Amino acid sequence: MLFPAVLFIALIGLAAMLSFSASSEKINPYLANDLPLPTLPLPYSPDELAYYDSTITAFLQRHRFNGTVLVARRGMIIYQDAFGYADFRDRTPHTPDTPFQLASISKTFTATAVLMLQEDGLLNIDDPVNKHIPEFPYPHMTIRHLLSHTSGIQNYMWLVERYWKEEQLPTNEDVLVLFNRYPRPVNFSAGTRFEYSNTGYAFLALVVERVSGKRFSDFLESRIFVPLQMTNTFAYNPNEGLGEREHRALGFRPWRRSFIYNGDQAHDGVMGDKGLYSSVVDLYKWDQAIYSHSLLPRRVWEQAFEPALLQNQRTVNYGQGWRLQTFLDGRIVHHPGRWGGFRTSFKRFIDNKGTLIMLSNNDRDITPLVEGMQNIIFQQEILLFSEKPAEDTLPYEEESDGS
Repeated sequence: MLFPAVLFIALIGLAAMLSFSASSEKINPYLANDLPLPTLPLPYSPDELAYYDSTITAFLQRHRFNGTVLVARRGMIIYQDAFGYADFRDRTPHTPDTPFQLASISKTFTATAVLMLQEDGLLNIDDPVNKHIPEFPYPHMTIRHLLSHTSGIQNYMWLVERYWKEEQLPTNEDVLVLFNRYPRPVNFSAGTRFEYSNTGYAFLALVVERVSGKRFSDFLESRIFVPLQMTNTFAYNPNEGLGEREHRALGFRPWRRSFIYNGDQAHDGVMGDKGLYSSVVDLYKWDQAIYSHSLLPRRVWEQAFEPALLQNQRTVNYGQGWRLQTFLDGRIVHHPGRWGGFRTSFKRFIDNKGTLIMLSNNDRDITPLVEGMQNIIFQQEILLFSEKPAEDTLPYEEESDGS
């Protein structure tokens, strides 16, 4: 019998599968009737793929997941599906190509843009930020400090909420103006502590603009999205509109037995810390590009995945745009996100050759689902590793709206 130790998961979820009505489209390319199995040797048999398909679907339906999911192992997509609605008001269904606000997953792209400019010879991450942004008010703060959340810089959202009075939403340049007009002390000397900072990544996006001479969105489009054929990935600034990209998921929050549309947020004109939309399909292209080192050399990715070093020689569980964890004694590089009703997770199990992408838009915590999915995906390794279910060694999600 296939995977007997966890077969009960599929049996428990059978009733939920029959009773729960979710808008979903099965598109596992290796199970679809109109696509033959690849001719190359596969790491998973059709029976194994069918097991993952039924077990994961039952699990997600039982927990009434609203969003999209993609799971890959050893270079092969083993599960891909969509549940529920991109817009609850007219019940527009999700598809695997639906773009979601990535929230803090956007930081992985921002950091990569900075590292690409370093490879171009246009900056060094140990440069002071004010070498590239002369108006930047903190002379001893480096690009590396911003990348690793060790800068001590305060939250730009507080300044926007207190002082921004214009009708148009503020941009990254406007945030710089606010920091100069209303000076704020740092929370600690740069490099001495870790403190998660959206502000740091807003200024990194501005560094990209100043150094490249391009808008942040245009730089990402020309250097990452187009080369990787990420056709459903884009930066969204409410000041500029969406153009032809209206087919995105919208953010909602629970209200009694229904959901309320969140709309654009006061900080949505600022890029870098958030602001990118993408689909699970496109994020898988992003994932595979990192594995193949097609955008940056291997050594640069390895440096991005190394823990940041504080002045006292202690390390923190953050690299350059990536949170760092362990699972089954293997490394995870990942980023969760939470913004405006969106909850997202992009986890890369780099030592265990796995990828888990979950995107949701109804403001429900997906942390238990991510952990449950890990235990399904790696159930064979877990049986060999321990008799108990595996858990992350660090809290999964520390972010919140306005963090």
